[in-house]
Amino acid sequence: MIAVAEKQTHQVPTKLYQRLSSKERSKRIMKWIRFRDKKLRQKFGFLKHQDALGLAITLGSAAGMILFGSLYIAGIIPAWTCIVANGVLASILHEVEHDLIHNLYYKDNLKVQNFMFWTVWIFRGNTVSPWYRRMIHTLHHKVSGHKEDIEERLIGNGMRFGLKRFITMLDGNMSFLFQAHILRREAPKFKRSEITRSSWPYLVIFYHLWYNFLFINLFYIGNELLGKPVEVPAWLDSIRHFLNIAAVVYTIPNWIRQTSIQIVSSNMHYYGDVKGLYDQTQVLNRWFLFPLHLFCFNFGSTHGIHHFVVNQPFYLRQAVAPFVHPAMKRYGIRFNDFGSIFRGNRLGNQDALLA
Repeated sequence: MIAVAEKQTHQVPTKLYQRLSSKERSKRIMKWIRFRDKKLRQKFGFLKHQDALGLAITLGSAAGMILFGSLYIAGIIPAWTCIVANGVLASILHEVEHDLIHNLYYKDNLKVQNFMFWTVWIFRGNTVSPWYRRMIHTLHHKVSGHKEDIEERLIGNGMRFGLKRFITMLDGNMSFLFQAHILRREAPKFKRSEITRSSWPYLVIFYHLWYNFLFINLFYIGNELLGKPVEVPAWLDSIRHFLNIAAVVYTIPNWIRQTSIQIVSSNMHYYGDVKGLYDQTQVLNRWFLFPLHLFCFNFGSTHGIHHFVVNQPFYLRQAVAPFVHPAMKRYGIRFNDFGSIFRGNRLGNQDALLA
C-alpha cells in the first residue's frame, strides 16, 4: 500500500489540454483568435475597409521598393540599406499574396484582384505564379503534414536533417530537382509541367539574373586572386555592373526573403505523424529568430494562428498574436520545438515534450 501511495504521489499532474480532445482544443484556440479579432475590428473602424487596405499596402510596398532602389542607384543610400528595406517590403508583398490566395481582398472584383496578383509576383520574382500557388496552398491546408502537401515538401518539410535539406531550403531550383521525382510518385496533384508553366516569365527572369550575378562575380574574384590571368573585356564589365545593381535592388532582397521564409516555414510545420489541424504547426518566436522573421514578417510566430483561422488578413494576425499565444500554450501547442528538424519534422511523443 505504501509503495502504491508513493507511486501515485510521483505521477505528473494532468494538464488542461490533456483532458480535452484535439478537436476541442482547436475550437477553444479558434474562439480566442476570433474574440480578439472582433474586439480589434470594433475598436478600429478603418479595419472594415479591408479591400482598400490590401490595395494600399500592395501599392505602398511596391512603390517603396522602387523608391529605395532609385535612392541606391542615385548613390544616396548604401547597398545594405536598400537590401534590407526591399527585403522587408517584399516580405509584406508575400503576405498580401497569401491573403489574396484566401480571397481576402476584392473577392467580387477579379480585375483588381488579378492586378494585385501581378504586382506581388513582379516584385517577388523568385516564386511560381500566384495562381498556381493558390492551388498548392489550398491543398496545403487540406493535407498539411502529409505526403500530398506539395507546397511544404518543395521547401524541405519532412526531409532528413543534412546537407540536402539545407540546400533545399536555400535554393528553389535545387529543391525542385531533389523533390520532383518523389512528389510525382507520392502527390497525385503534382505536375512538373504545371510548375514549369507557372515559372514563366518572372521566376525564369529572376534566376537568370541571380545565377549570372553569382557566376560572374565568382569569376571576377577568382581572376583577381590568381593575379588577373584573364583580360576582362569592357562589355563584361558593363554586364557585371548591371547585374550588381539588379542584385542590390531586386535579387538579393528576394533571395534573403525567400530563404528566410523557407527555413522558418519548413521547420514550423510538422510532417508524417500529423493527425489533424491541432498537430499541423508549432510557434517559433525565440529572440534569435529575429533576422529570419524580419524578412518573412514574423511568420514563425503567427502562421500557426492562420492555420486555425484562415480568413484573417496578415496585419490582424500579427495584432492578435500577443493575446492568442498564451491560449495556444495553455492548450498544448508547442513553442520553439527546435528538435523537430532533427526528427524530420515528426511530432514524436507530445506529452513527453510538453511535460
